[in-house]
Amino acid sequence: MKYALKRTYRAEASGGKLYSFLNAMHKNGIFCQKERCRGNKLCFLIAAKHWETASELARTYGVTLQSEEKRSLFRTLYRYRFRFGIPIGILLAGALFFYCSNIVMRIEVIGSTSDSETRQILTILEEQGVTRGSWIPEIDFSKCEHQLRAAVDELAWVGMRHTGNRLVVEVMARTPTPEMLETRVPCNLVAAQDAQITAVSIYCGQLMRLVGDPVRKGELLVSGVITDETGHTGVRHAMGSITGIYTQEQVFTCAAEDEIRTPTGQTKTQKYLDLFAWHIPLCTRDVSFSDSIKTTEHHWFSLFGAELPVGIYQEHFQA
Repeated sequence: MKYALKRTYRAEASGGKLYSFLNAMHKNGIFCQKERCRGNKLCFLIAAKHWETASELARTYGVTLQSEEKRSLFRTLYRYRFRFGIPIGILLAGALFFYCSNIVMRIEVIGSTSDSETRQILTILEEQGVTRGSWIPEIDFSKCEHQLRAAVDELAWVGMRHTGNRLVVEVMARTPTPEMLETRVPCNLVAAQDAQITAVSIYCGQLMRLVGDPVRKGELLVSGVITDETGHTGVRHAMGSITGIYTQEQVFTCAAEDEIRTPTGQTKTQKYLDLFAWHIPLCTRDVSFSDSIKTTEHHWFSLFGAELPVGIYQEHFQA
């Protein structure tokens, strides 16, 4: 149903000097809309402010003028002017929309390499007071970014932003610096265990033992002292990979303590109304046990397939 913004009349003129009446309206600055003739009748739309003038002109030229007020937005609002629930509902809906757009309903971490790193980022944000339900205008994004970079060494860059009530934390992992080896320092390779050599791969230095030879711990395997064909002796940084078979005994000890928990089968449930991160109890009974296992679950309400930030939060206790 269409509503006009201004008050207008749907008029029908017949009889008398019809065309003189129409020309007189035009001379008086009254311009009609949707003019059309049906037989000896002229139909048109006229603004309410010109209705009195048009009526006087109709009487002057002997024209019969019939009218019907067209439905308008002003008329509709005027009819409901004493229904205070409508403006109050609009104000409450606007306040609710404003509140939902300025609180954190979801925190997403983009660019994190592991679940443990994501949990660490969320923990640091929680220490800064940034959790689900936090007021977005009060969040100091620069301070949170600095705290994340200082607390997590693996992060090279952190950026925070929000889209509506969704808080996005974008992180970039630091590229690990490769370990630098000084290849010019002279050294030898010696056996780390009593073993039998199974494979060798020498990059620099002189091999002193062959595959299949038994060696003792500390025995020289690759020498950094090299003598060439001319008898010249030089010092090198011995490098290589030597593997072998050896036996190693490892003993682990710890104090043993056996604790058995026997469930009683008693269960209790506490329900809350989860309203924008507020847990409002729906019952007042005591659900505490001296020893129990607690599990939680959420049931969110939805509207037109979209999940709402309102639902039922349940806590189950099993003794």
